[in-house]
Amino acid sequence: MNKPALAVAVALFGLSAGRPAVAQYFGQPMMAPNAENIEGFTVAGKAYSTAKPNSVEIDLEVSAASELTADAIVKYRDAKKRIHDAFGALKLKNIGIDERGLLVDQKGMMQNPYFWGGMPNARTKTEVQLTRKLIVKATDIRSMDEESVLQLVGKLLDVAQDSGGKVGPQNNWNPYYYNPWQNMSNGLVRFVLEDFDKLQEEAYEKAVADARARAERLARLSKVELGPIVAVREIVVPADRTMMMGGSDEEVPRKRLEVSRFQEIPIRVELLVRFSIQAKPNNK
Repeated sequence: MNKPALAVAVALFGLSAGRPAVAQYFGQPMMAPNAENIEGFTVAGKAYSTAKPNSVEIDLEVSAASELTADAIVKYRDAKKRIHDAFGALKLKNIGIDERGLLVDQKGMMQNPYFWGGMPNARTKTEVQLTRKLIVKATDIRSMDEESVLQLVGKLLDVAQDSGGKVGPQNNWNPYYYNPWQNMSNGLVRFVLEDFDKLQEEAYEKAVADARARAERLARLSKVELGPIVAVREIVVPADRTMMMGGSDEEVPRKRLEVSRFQEIPIRVELLVRFSIQAKPNNK
């Protein structure tokens, strides 16, 4: 190595040797801009809990058709009333029925003037069909055992079918007509964590507290003082299949989690949290 190059190398070594050590972290940068040189600890904070669904939902379809619109309306009203009366007769306080928007359409493939066999369609009038989606919901099921939930779901399904409702997801619904999340569950029933927002918030709080406890241990062993949080990165967040639900009385939509089985649902959060540190005063 020639003398000029050796002098530059020595100068760079001297600059780096005089700089205090900085804790390293992995992955994509999680620091704020221009904060690369903050001394500190990056630790993982973890939280894990489980919860059972607290409600169950069943999709129904009520419809009526006639060539005369007035007749279709009368049939539709009677069919819907029959379903409401049947569930009302159960006299269960935790059972309710939500109604989705009314669909007015034509019955069958009326655009094609011929049947598949090539014979002309004898109909001369379009049948008007009125259809509405109903959601039967049973709440407060979290404290129930599996046998009780099974008996309740069986009763709801029997009442729904006996009253003339079409049970289960319907293949003829336009995905843009209702909530685009409506087909997340393709089973006869779906179980829901209605309080997912609250459970998720609690998991995040526990993960941050866990990270702080780990960082405080490192600070104590390293004989430094722990400063505030300077950066956080999510590694694992709970539930990919969540729905945002908001009604007329809700300014901020809430999250809920849908599953196809009645069982304990894991809620897990893992964060990378970076704390700043500083030297302890001499009197400590």
